[in-house]
Amino acid sequence: MKSKFFYALSICNLAAFSFYLFSFSTKENSKAVDFQDKIIKVRGIVVVDSLGVERIIIGSHLPEPNLSSYGSRLNSRGKVGVSGVMLYDAEGQERGGYVTDDNLGNAFLSLDSKTNMQLLLLSEPQGAAAIMLNSHDRKNTIILSTSDENADVKLKQNDKNVKLYENGK
Repeated sequence: MKSKFFYALSICNLAAFSFYLFSFSTKENSKAVDFQDKIIKVRGIVVVDSLGVERIIIGSHLPEPNLSSYGSRLNSRGKVGVSGVMLYDAEGQERGGYVTDDNLGNAFLSLDSKTNMQLLLLSEPQGAAAIMLNSHDRKNTIILSTSDENADVKLKQNDKNVKLYENGK
């Protein structure tokens, strides 16, 4: 008698749970939110891969780079905060980004190796711009820069400055 009672109670619980679950999945009760004309206002978005590793961070005040060789976030930017989009590799190391700094208002686009910045595009608020290419050990560097007053090309090969041209003055 006791087992028949538990069997009947189990069937009733299953039926009640099925009814409850079905009531949330019907079209009349579920109202999809339409975001096509909405503005989402957030301080940041973090995109993670299937293993939970941060791969993209979009934010206003991005965290310092996480270098696995140091085991924690490294204060490489000093007291200057940056906001924008940062890209990270499968190990969670910063590999580049598109940001603006809070100090001078410069806009940066960078592509990084695991240890150094390899490519930097810089635009200052006043209109000056620069492109910098670095070798891994930074012994070979090319810098192209321009402003209202000057245009400059600098080349460093094997850690020595290379003279490209003589100024006509």
